[in-house]
Amino acid sequence: MQTKIPPFSYKGGRDITEKLKQLANVSEFQDLADVFDIPKSTISTWHTRNMTPYEIVVRVCIATGCSIKWLALGEGEAFEEITNSSIKRLSIEKISNGLLESSGTISLDLITLEKYGLEASTTTVVEQDGNLHFVNTLETNPASGRYLIDIDGSISINHLQRLPGKKLAMSFGDSSIEIAQEDIKVIGRVAMVIDKE
Repeated sequence: MQTKIPPFSYKGGRDITEKLKQLANVSEFQDLADVFDIPKSTISTWHTRNMTPYEIVVRVCIATGCSIKWLALGEGEAFEEITNSSIKRLSIEKISNGLLESSGTISLDLITLEKYGLEASTTTVVEQDGNLHFVNTLETNPASGRYLIDIDGSISINHLQRLPGKKLAMSFGDSSIEIAQEDIKVIGRVAMVIDKE
């Protein structure tokens, strides 16, 4: 069985004619009649008999992009701001002298973040050597990979490898050292990198 679609409480009369004048940027019925190429008496009829000019409503909405709900129902704004909720703006931090400093923002769609298991609220973007590292701050128990870490108050991105006995191998370029896990604070795992060529 089909779901019924009942009629709406459409605006008519003065509401419609005033909104049409506003959209057409005119103040008189004659000017409005010229814009729509219809007789002035037709507009007067809509105005006095509280009628809704459905074809004109559709025509205006298609031509101007105004909200049909605003024009025909009196709901919302004439031109509602279009926002793309799937785009998130993330702050970029730069490692400078062992500290994180603000370095601007980047906008990224949520689909890209989700593909790499990231969420905007738990992602820190760190710029290093012109590359952007997207750090998942929920992953603080290192296994193997690159991590944003704090060593005695100095921030860096290093490769960590889990070793037996609560130890980690930490890489510095071509060499690595063995450290105890409690010697560092893991801020998060690098889940995605945008490299600059």
